[in-house]
Amino acid sequence: MHRYLGIVGGALMAFILATGLIMGTMFTYFSDVQRQQLKTETEMAALAVDALQIGYLEKLPEENYRVTWISPDGQVLYDSDMAASQMENHLEREEVQAALRKGYGESQRYSGTMTVKMLYSAQRLADGSVLRLSMPQQTILMVIWDMALPIGFILLVVIGVSVAIAARETKKANQEETEAMRREFTANVSHELKTPLHSISGFAELLKNGMVMEQDTGYFAEKIYNEAQRMIKLVQDIIILSRLDEGQENTTKSAVNLYQLAEGVIANLEPMADKNGITIELIGQQVVMEGIPHLLNSMLFNICENAIKYNKPEGSVLVEVSEIAGHPRITVRDSGIGIPMRDRSRIFERFYRVDKSHSKEVGGTGLGLSIVKHAARLHNAKLDVDSIVGEGTLITVKF
Repeated sequence: MHRYLGIVGGALMAFILATGLIMGTMFTYFSDVQRQQLKTETEMAALAVDALQIGYLEKLPEENYRVTWISPDGQVLYDSDMAASQMENHLEREEVQAALRKGYGESQRYSGTMTVKMLYSAQRLADGSVLRLSMPQQTILMVIWDMALPIGFILLVVIGVSVAIAARETKKANQEETEAMRREFTANVSHELKTPLHSISGFAELLKNGMVMEQDTGYFAEKIYNEAQRMIKLVQDIIILSRLDEGQENTTKSAVNLYQLAEGVIANLEPMADKNGITIELIGQQVVMEGIPHLLNSMLFNICENAIKYNKPEGSVLVEVSEIAGHPRITVRDSGIGIPMRDRSRIFERFYRVDKSHSKEVGGTGLGLSIVKHAARLHNAKLDVDSIVGEGTLITVKF
């Protein structure tokens, strides 16, 4: 999404800059064209007034120009917009002085009301008087207004092309990211399966070749059983994640009592907790919500299982079910080894382990918290992790 917005935003920024440059160039060009056009019109009108005098001016149709005829001493003889008698002396006007001296003069300035910038073009006539034409200068806004239709069309094309490019690049990036994740996942699965397979193969070979004393047979059989269970758990987690990724997991929701669910999870984990000398306790209240029962069970089971596995000898796990402002909440607090700050943002990644040596010792698959993340997302739940290294971890699921 960020890549998509970046491409579209970059294209729009480039369009805005290009449009600004084009508008500036066009404004300069049209200003020059307008000034030259005014000069040409003035010269043509001057020829006609030289020949026909005021009679020509009085018969002029209404044009885009304001026409003013000025005597050599600056008195206004005729004006197309006002009565000449009401107008002040124009001898000090810049364009009039230039015309009197050189035959032609021009200038630009705001009108008396300071609201419109005017272009002035003045031509000296044969009798020494001056004919002046003036018109409002075309502003940048007027240029933009005149170009609104083509600019709008170009803008639509730019947006359309940039959206198409962004969609293609985003799709390509997503495909590359998905492929990279698939390769990494495959490599991790292969690595995780090899370890128990090698152990099982090695122990079985020793038993097969009679290289194990009779009293040690039970030990080796237990090792084979434990490694087989580890493989089964890994395969089960992989299947669950694959179904979640592909949207094939059963997501039918029903009423779930979270307190009763937690009781069942704790009952299943008590043998593991007892074996590790961990006390596990449930507190809270009866809370019922609409959810996917097996995913809620898997989510809580994985969180609690980690709380037991990564705990300290004679440690504790406290599970609390509550409801705050109508929102169900489950918290799992342990007295375990804790999670360093640098690792907290990654613990929900597949196969990511904070302490690889400890994970190998306790037999984790590295997929449990990934399942938790998926399950939380399907329930629109938020996961909060608070931990102090050496003191314990608190994981909160807010529905």
